Parts: sequence; structure tokens; C-alpha cells
Amino acid sequence: MGEFSCTPAVTGSGCMRQSSGFTLIELIIVVVLIGVLSVVALPKFIDFSGDASQATFRSTASAFKSGVEFIHLKWQVAGNNQAQQDFIPIADPGVGGDLSVNANGFPADTRGTSLTLNSDNDCLDVWRAVLNTRDASVATNDSALYEAQYNNNFTCTYSLVSNPSLTVDYDSTNGEVTINF
Repeated sequence: MGEFSCTPAVTGSGCMRQSSGFTLIELIIVVVLIGVLSVVALPKFIDFSGDASQATFRSTASAFKSGVEFIHLKWQVAGNNQAQQDFIPIADPGVGGDLSVNANGFPADTRGTSLTLNSDNDCLDVWRAVLNTRDASVATNDSALYEAQYNNNFTCTYSLVSNPSLTVDYDSTNGEVTINF
């Protein structure tokens, strides 16, 4: 059988049993330390807002890329093989007009003023016409979700205002859409 040690009590004549568990204060300290660690460390490991923002950016950028490819495919099927003003009718007045394509069949503008992408306004036109949604608002400053910038050589860069390292580059000469994240 097991051993039992007996230590005479100071005030009485009986034996006291010694236990080998944690005291209540030790358990409270451990719980408090776990709580402090979870409050400090957990948010660093779980950044859902950043992930959600990046996922939304990727979705919008992919939709833009698909839209550019679709417009080019439609241009090829039409067999025009030249620049075409007002190629795709757009009813939304917020877009600015019907979408024109350049000589290579890629989106160029919606104001019917040129058949090449050559200004900030053209960058705005293309973004709005290709996406045709107000959920991905664009401006030439940081007043919208995306900021458009004309880069010369018929290219635009669209930056997510809340995270400028997330960008979409559009080259209207070859239709290349590069998503940078």
C-alpha cells in the first residue's frame, strides 16, 4: 500500500496530509498570463481586415483583366482589325460614354475624343467602362477606392488607396494587365 506521512499538528494531536497540487493563486496567475498573451499576440497572427482588403483587390483586378480580354476577343470576332470609336455601348452615365478601342483592339477611352489611351481621363474611362460598377470607384486622387495615373506610353496604373502597394498596371498597346500584390 501507499505511504502516508504524518506530521503532528502544532495545535492538535492529529496528522496533517500534504498535497502536491497547484494553489488557487498559481492557477489565477496562469490564466491571467494566457489572457495577456492572447490579447497581445493573437491580433498579430490574425489580420482578417488586411486579408479581406487584399482579396477584394485581387477580385477587382482579376475582373478588370478579364474585362480587357473579353473586349479584345469581341473586337477580334467582329473582324474590324482597326481602331473603333464607340465600339461597346454603355448606358451608365457615370462611365462617360461608349467604349472605344485602339488599333490593337484594346480599351482606349469613352469620351469619343481619341482612339488611344493618352491621359489620366482615358485611364478613368477605361477602368469605369471595363468594370462597369460603382463598387470599384476610381479618381485621379485619393478620393475614391482606386487612384488612376497615366504613365505615358499608353499605360495606366491603378492603385488601391488604402494600400498603395496593391496596383494594377494596364498597357493598352498589347492589353497586358499586371496585378501587383
